[in-house]
Order: sequence, then C-alpha cells, then structure tokens
Amino acid sequence: MDERGIMIADRDADFRSQVAEHFRKAGYRVETTDSAVHVLCNILEKQTPVLLLGNDFDQKISSADLIHLLKKCNRHLHVILVSDEMPLAQARQVRQEGIFYHALKPADAMDNEELGLAVECAFNKERDRSAATPEPAVKEGGLLSWLAPLAVLVCGTSLVALATAASMEQGSSMAIWLFLAFCALLLVTQLLPVFRITLPAPMRKLGAERKQEAKVEKK
Repeated sequence: MDERGIMIADRDADFRSQVAEHFRKAGYRVETTDSAVHVLCNILEKQTPVLLLGNDFDQKISSADLIHLLKKCNRHLHVILVSDEMPLAQARQVRQEGIFYHALKPADAMDNEELGLAVECAFNKERDRSAATPEPAVKEGGLLSWLAPLAVLVCGTSLVALATAASMEQGSSMAIWLFLAFCALLLVTQLLPVFRITLPAPMRKLGAERKQEAKVEKK
C-alpha cells in the first residue's frame, strides 16, 4: 500500500486537476480518475489508503452504494466525500456506509484547507492503525528448538561428507552407502518432530515395557 498515496475520483476535470496540484505540492502521490471501475480496481488491490470521492461521481451508481462496495474491497479505506450540498437523508446514508469525512467542495485553488486537514487526519489514523497492529512474533523457544537440531544435522553431515570424500578417493563404495544412510537417519530423526509423527499406541507400550524390563535387569 502507498503510504502517501491518495486518489481523487470526480467527474469534474477542473476540480481533479486543481486538487491534485495542491496535494502534489504538499508531498502526496496523487492519482486522478473519472472511472468507477478504475477506482474499484485500485482499492481492491489496496494500493491507496485515502480516497477523495466526489458526490454523484457515477450516474449509474449512488454514492452510498459505491462507498459500500469500496469498503467491502478494503475495510480500512478512508473515504473523504466531497460535495457542495447534500440532502440530509443522503448524508445519513453515506455516513452509515463508513465515510471518514464529509468535506465541502472547494470554490477555488485557495480554498483547499479543509480538504488538506481531512487528508492529514486520515493518514494519521492509518499510521496509528498500522502501529497498533501487532506483527507475528517468533517464539524464542520454537526458534531455539529448530536451531539446535539444524546445527547437529549440518555438523554431522559435514563430518561424514569429509570422511566419505576421503574414502571415495580410495574407491570405497561402502562409505558412500554409510554416508547416505547417516543422512537419511538424521533427516528422519529431525523431521519427525516437525510433522509431529508419533508411533502407534501398541508400539509405544511395547517400548515402555522393554525399558521397564531393562531397569529390572540392571537391579
């Protein structure tokens, strides 16, 4: 997601150009469009966190319905609805759909202060949300449990490989088979815990009985 990117969606080309120039000078990356399909595709890919949406942007779909679709695409999208006047019923409807702010359409290039503050607040909220989202943490115990067997596997395989290389120079095929068997044994013993493969209950019981018999014999 573009952390400083905003999209301006409005049918008025002069408005798009004027507002885009204002935000570009303020250091934002700005994209403009008059296509609802373009807006939906962009938001679906979660490329833009803040959208300035003109009221009655698309004649084929109402602002409330469009905002509903956009929020379905990205529930974290901050929609700033820009309009001159709006009936109370329509204003309630778009607020229920989850707009971030309802701003008045600026009359000229000098009247962009409200939009600027609204966009700044939207990005501040997005940063707070991102900071509050915990990143997946790696458990220390889990990491250590992987490192120890891996170190044993690497060291053991390296030592046997050196011995095998020396034996291969002497033409010993038995050393090759011993090397392969040792590697297979190491892999099996290290991968069994990973996949949590356990022996069947009768075999575990038999092993426990043999251990008990061995203890009795030692006594």
